[in-house]
Amino acid sequence: MLEDIKNVMNSKRLNSDSKVSHALVQDTRTGEVYDVKTDSNFLFGRLLKSSIVIEELYISRSHSTIRYENGKFLLKDNNSCTGTYLNYKKISKEVVLQNGDLIAFTDKSKTWDFVYKFCLLSNPNKKLRIEEKDSTVENNDKFKISIKQLKNQVKELKNDKTNMLNDFNAQMDELKKMVNNVTELNNKINNEMIKLQGYNRESNNELTIFRRRCMLQKELLDTKIAKEEESVEILKTQINNLLENDFQCAICNEVVFRPTMVNCAHTFCEVCLKSWLSRSNLCPTCRGTVSFTSYSFSLDNYISNLCDLLGGTIKEQRRIQQNERNGHPPQVAKRGRRRMANQSSRSRREPPPFELIDDNPTRNNTRFPNRSNNVIEVVDLTNNTSR
Repeated sequence: MLEDIKNVMNSKRLNSDSKVSHALVQDTRTGEVYDVKTDSNFLFGRLLKSSIVIEELYISRSHSTIRYENGKFLLKDNNSCTGTYLNYKKISKEVVLQNGDLIAFTDKSKTWDFVYKFCLLSNPNKKLRIEEKDSTVENNDKFKISIKQLKNQVKELKNDKTNMLNDFNAQMDELKKMVNNVTELNNKINNEMIKLQGYNRESNNELTIFRRRCMLQKELLDTKIAKEEESVEILKTQINNLLENDFQCAICNEVVFRPTMVNCAHTFCEVCLKSWLSRSNLCPTCRGTVSFTSYSFSLDNYISNLCDLLGGTIKEQRRIQQNERNGHPPQVAKRGRRRMANQSSRSRREPPPFELIDDNPTRNNTRFPNRSNNVIEVVDLTNNTSR
């Protein structure tokens, strides 16, 4: 179709032997037409008297000229700065213009802002040949058919454009609805975020206050625990002193184990007292005659419970004492600190290596009456028959 149009336009071009009357220059950008006279030059430039005034800095005052000579129009560049272009090619000398030539001016960027078309007009009185008439009619018919097809295509394109516009408008409406929904959702999220930030600040404040209270309570509790521990240590010290002072056996100088009381109200370890009475019937403390002994089960439990309650070293010593008393013979505490050279490796509670000369030390003592015939009665108040 485009080729048919080009053939129709080319058929309208003039032959080189047709008689020329005058020419036109048309601005391709604005469509404005300028008449080129044969009796005067046609000037391009910045001068106000130019045929076409171009107000650009890269256009010279008298840039280029079109003149008529010997039935031809000639284009010449007047030594301009940027030059003159014919059909987008720079000319260096005067050239002959043909119908449909393009005269262009541009700067170094080659943007082609000013392009003018040169048109030659034929003699209107000249009659066309018959062949030319037939070809022209045929070309006109083809041109009409091409125009009709183009109109149909334009109509279809308009319909397609209308449909596309409708679809686009519908999509735009949906997109606007989605944007509105997203905006509302974003506003709700922002409001919720503001509320959450407020709750977070309140929670942080409450947490800070709670932490301060916890720190204060912890300090008070630590102080209270320290005081209680101090009081417990004081109580343990007092109980330890009580055990060492009031519940100490005078024979082994340790806390009494299975406390046994004699008739003079003094208390000793059961094993220590039996070992003592096997050699003497006098009380180790007051030197009174021992007539009977009694085991105090309640006092033994009381002392054991106190040692368990105190714990630590006292409880361990009590346990070691029980093991020694149950598995080893009793040991009497030494009265002197002098030891023999060969006794350095012996334990602290080992009995002296010497033998008793007299099994009754009060026999020849004038301070004690002679009670050798007295019988010592041992009384067990616990009624424990297992021993």
